[in-house]
Amino acid sequence: MPNAAAGGDAIAVCTALDAGYLPLVLVVATSIAASALPSSRVAFHVLYDGPDTWAVRQVQRWRHPRLEIVLHRLPNPYGHIGTLGGYPPSTLFRFAVPQVLAELDRVIYLDVDLIVEADLNELFHASLDGKPMGAVRDIRLIDRALTSAPDRQRLRDDTRDYLRTALGFDTDDAMLNYVQAGVAVLDLRQLRDLDYASRMHDTVRRLGRALRYADQCATNAAFRGDIAILDPRWNVFPEALPGGEWPDVIPQLRAAVAAQRSGPRIIHFAYLKPWRHLGLPGGDRWWRHARRAGLGPYYLCQLIAARIGMRWNRLRTLLGRLR
Repeated sequence: MPNAAAGGDAIAVCTALDAGYLPLVLVVATSIAASALPSSRVAFHVLYDGPDTWAVRQVQRWRHPRLEIVLHRLPNPYGHIGTLGGYPPSTLFRFAVPQVLAELDRVIYLDVDLIVEADLNELFHASLDGKPMGAVRDIRLIDRALTSAPDRQRLRDDTRDYLRTALGFDTDDAMLNYVQAGVAVLDLRQLRDLDYASRMHDTVRRLGRALRYADQCATNAAFRGDIAILDPRWNVFPEALPGGEWPDVIPQLRAAVAAQRSGPRIIHFAYLKPWRHLGLPGGDRWWRHARRAGLGPYYLCQLIAARIGMRWNRLRTLLGRLR
């Protein structure tokens, strides 16, 4: 059984980000603590790059009997790579996890645009079938690649061509195993043995600007066919929740969507963010955790600013057309 933390039996969780995203760590931590069983203990390791701001101090002051946040401040070794597919180099910071957390054998990696709605013990101990990592299928992208809907053929052809030529997924069966990397279980011992950091750096250098989703696509390309597929309930997009507008997906994915809708364990706002868009399925749950974390006013200001920005952009577009 993998150890969770050196000298302890806590569930190990981690993330890696720029300091500007640290407030979201408190929302994630609050959701983990609220969902943890009384017997659970969680060590949440946060790798961050940037100045010590008010957010760092707030994270340091945060306390919960079932969860400890452990901060690791260090420069992002991938910062020099720059933007990939519109994503900042902070998305590549996660590739440093196996070396930074050298005392751990296994960890759950989480993006910070999500909330946890179940105890993480089952996910932490999920079988990886001897593979170095596990993740959930990316239902959105797979459905785009394999759909037969007549009105989506252009999107289908573009997605299939990208998966085949850029990432090496050369069959439909292979495409069914493209994963969403925002939630992952990492076998850190195996990854260190595989020289994970070098493999990921080489992959990013080789594919460069061709990567549409930066770290996620790099992970799929570098470990194609060697990623265990996890229970779909551990990474659920809002569209799959009741009230969502998920279209009819391909037959191979319908059971996964039904499972996600009936019992989401992690809700991942990978595209639209609840602190920028009102009315998202699951958004009320995110706001509940944000308020419990003491960040309700902060993210309310973020929401107001985002809505003002969107209206200003629409106004500028309209004025441009009138000229």
